[in-house]
Amino acid sequence: MDDYLFESGIKWFSENPVQQTPNNKVMFLIVGQGNPGLQYAHTKHNVGFWVLDRLGSNFQHKDNALIAEVKFRAASGEWISGLLIKPTTYYNATGEAVAPLARFYKIQPSHILVVHDEMDLPPGRLRFKVGGSSAGNYGLESIAAHLGTREFHRLRIGIGKPPRPQDGAAWVLTGFHPDFVPVIDKVIQTAAEAVQTWATEGIDVCQKKYNGLNFAEPPKRTEPEQTG
Repeated sequence: MDDYLFESGIKWFSENPVQQTPNNKVMFLIVGQGNPGLQYAHTKHNVGFWVLDRLGSNFQHKDNALIAEVKFRAASGEWISGLLIKPTTYYNATGEAVAPLARFYKIQPSHILVVHDEMDLPPGRLRFKVGGSSAGNYGLESIAAHLGTREFHRLRIGIGKPPRPQDGAAWVLTGFHPDFVPVIDKVIQTAAEAVQTWATEGIDVCQKKYNGLNFAEPPKRTEPEQTG
């Protein structure tokens, strides 16, 4: 079956570095896992980038990442500033981009959210998690190694498992089948909204609100099925 090339919104980026000012203190980092380059743009491994593309534009190149400033409004009316980060280190070396930024902006692990693909979740599901096993995700291992902790927050986007377990490495570098296109689009949009909820309301709210959603479920019947 042919793979679907997801329209993730490829953008051009400027070269001006992001600056921190006293009136615009960076409070959180949102990291999308993925690989740079057009050859990877539509692969399952890049769903983290897709979510960030729904949240911001005007990404700027700084060292090992493409970065965009973002502000979310909390219920109190306060505007909270953060950074969207798309590492250019390639997926398995994500920590090389994340850790220096966390140190520079003095961001604690509890204020770092990593958005990534997850084979242990089927397409149509997303799930928030704090720390825990990387389940073989080398990008997460890289972040943990460079931060010195696993206690950063994660938003896992389900991509499902390959037909044969040994095909995992190839699976993440292919696109989604056309049948899953509407489902994945809903998941990516919901994930973008969930990221804003995480920044303004915290992960406990997110786990209760989003972890049980399943966009691949068949519609529930509202009337009993007629029989002959």
